[in-house]
Amino acid sequence: MEESDEQEFNCIDEAQAIINDVKAHVAEIVVSSKLASSATQIYLNIRTIESATCCVQVSSRGFKIVSSQYDTIDEDKAFRSLNNGDEKQEEDEEEIFETPYALLDKISPRYVESFGNQLCQQLRQLQQMRTEFHEEDEEEEEED
Repeated sequence: MEESDEQEFNCIDEAQAIINDVKAHVAEIVVSSKLASSATQIYLNIRTIESATCCVQVSSRGFKIVSSQYDTIDEDKAFRSLNNGDEKQEEDEEEIFETPYALLDKISPRYVESFGNQLCQQLRQLQQMRTEFHEEDEEEEEED
């Protein structure tokens, strides 16, 4: 039973890491309080910058949109994932993303812009820190 608890803890940790990583690039992202999580999967409610909403299943397979509404699994999508029919058909209908970034890139055009802006800001801060560091080195050399 301990192993199961550890896996569940890791699933929750993973969800929290995802939330912390992308929260600056979405309007809202939270763990679903209505859909049951397990040791192997958890559900996230996401509202993009453009105000589109979705419920995403996070599992070892990746990230899958299960509904366009919070705390919901669309029955037709659930049925398709349970259906053992034609794999090609199922593959076309069920898109699984390897990362939260790939999912957001697909559903939120402004995500890329937001991510790029944050990256530029961090690079500017790094450049400023580096400039300040070099100025301090030059001042110390002049004093010697």
